[in-house]
Amino acid sequence: MRYFYFLLPLTLSLPVVLAAQDYPANPEPGACYIRCPIEEVKEIEKVVTTPAYHQLKVVPPVYKTVEERILVKEASKRFEYVPAVYREVVDTLLVEEPISKITIHPVVTLDTFEVFEIEPAYSRFEARPPIAGCTSPNPADCQVICYVSHPAVTKTIPVKKIISQPNYTRQKQIGRFKTVRRQVIQTPATVREYDIPAEYATVQKRVLVKDETVDSTLVAPQTREEVFLVRDNSANAEPYEWRKIECKLLDYNILPIYYNLNSDQLSGKAKAVIDEKLLALMVKMPEIRVEINSHTDARSSDDFNLELSKRRAKAVVDYLVSKGIKRSRMEYHGYGETQLVNHCGNGVNCSDAMHAKNRRTEFRVLPH
Repeated sequence: MRYFYFLLPLTLSLPVVLAAQDYPANPEPGACYIRCPIEEVKEIEKVVTTPAYHQLKVVPPVYKTVEERILVKEASKRFEYVPAVYREVVDTLLVEEPISKITIHPVVTLDTFEVFEIEPAYSRFEARPPIAGCTSPNPADCQVICYVSHPAVTKTIPVKKIISQPNYTRQKQIGRFKTVRRQVIQTPATVREYDIPAEYATVQKRVLVKDETVDSTLVAPQTREEVFLVRDNSANAEPYEWRKIECKLLDYNILPIYYNLNSDQLSGKAKAVIDEKLLALMVKMPEIRVEINSHTDARSSDDFNLELSKRRAKAVVDYLVSKGIKRSRMEYHGYGETQLVNHCGNGVNCSDAMHAKNRRTEFRVLPH
């Protein structure tokens, strides 16, 4: 789209002309205006791509170790002439109580898609090239407009759906046992009697304090942001408005930034100038577009100077983009040494100050 700018003369017929051309109402004499598109109103909504679910985790069992004193040889009597006769007994002891083993079955999801409408359908009048050969002095008589319908714009977004929720199963395990051998009296001693004291052993056992359990953690849903157009694009909606602007901004304005020899890198001082002269303007007036041009002197080859000027103009655009300015609001050109402001062309002996006048970067506000 292109803007149109003009100086408004103070004449008696001005109100009639402006009304016919849909120009600004009640203009100021000598002021400049620019026709700006009304910025589209958009809403950002969050789309859930993966719903929330609970993630399960097995918490290990808790044991405590205890010691138990057990009898491994009973007390007896020993006789001097006939000793006692023993027989061996084998006992099986439970030294680790069994647990209930838990197995986790994770969540099962399905990858699918959902279609969202991100821009509604609309219809509007659109301009076409004027009638060829029209001789009417009034441009409105030659104007051609068409009522055009635009379909809705949709977007397919990948999402996940849960087929089955996570769960778990429990299976009882077998405990751990230990075999202990001990002796018991089969035949007691006779004749002279002696007391034989009992013998004991200490056995460590792991006692189950807390069985395996399941810990549940809520996994937050995964979302993504989608932009939906909500501004009315129908034929009755006015997409433009007139904004007052300084007339000097419509002409080329010098951007006093300087580069090192044969370099397109912006210095800190150059960035500060851009911030003050151009960035502040584009932030204050987000509806305008600008043109940025760079020029060189004639002291290198034509091809080198042309390429260098393009890179220098692009460096200004890239810097503004890094500051949040949309690239679509800017266009840039490099003219090399093709638009010198003085006579210092190829082979002409000039001072450094004369050459410096040709090494310039300019900007102006563009009509849409």
